Amino acid sequence: MGLDTTLDFTACRDCGELHPLVDTGATSLDNADGVDPYKEFLARHRTHDIARVSRSGSECRADRPLWDPMATLTFEVTDGDQVYVVSASRRSIEDERVYRFALGVLDEVASSEVQINARDLRRGLSYALALPPMKIDRLLSAVEELINQIDPDELVTAFDDADDPAVGIADMPNGIYDELLARCTAIFDPMELPGVAAFLADNRNADGLLALRVRHITAPSTPSAKELTDNFGVTADCFA
Repeated sequence: MGLDTTLDFTACRDCGELHPLVDTGATSLDNADGVDPYKEFLARHRTHDIARVSRSGSECRADRPLWDPMATLTFEVTDGDQVYVVSASRRSIEDERVYRFALGVLDEVASSEVQINARDLRRGLSYALALPPMKIDRLLSAVEELINQIDPDELVTAFDDADDPAVGIADMPNGIYDELLARCTAIFDPMELPGVAAFLADNRNADGLLALRVRHITAPSTPSAKELTDNFGVTADCFA
């Protein structure tokens, strides 16, 4: 069951554990795999304080690429009165994810920084154009200097990096791109300039080599075992 389609959960307040809500009467193949684990969850917590909670907002954080089945996912849920932070993880690739929750909210983004993949840009320039390495160095220095002037909060990311959930990919702003072209006139001679300009035009968007990598930096927000114990008075036995 994909997290992006899971909006409601059954929560055990006594153990600080929850499970995606499953229609146990459904017969569709989409729900078949989740019915048995859900019934086991209900049986295990049948004498406990059970509640229904729902996703609070769409934000989800991960400590690994989202395609990695071993990624630990962190997001918010609410029971209508309070907000909780959920940590969804698995011990091994064969195990189902275990969802644990504790009182709290996801940390706000502390800061953001704008980067560019200079190695790939250098490689692309060297492959596409016969340019002296010193001039490529000057161009990369100009790119780095210009992107340092960008306010990350003003960028709109087009998509997230599939390999790094903390990074969003954005287009280079028009003003920065125009200034880069202007600086190229002082770096390249008239014979080189048209080729460089064409290369930059082909790679200026979020899917090109001038794509901006917007990294959001936050403090860890995943509830620890100690936090779960402090909040719910549970022991490791509840998670066995």
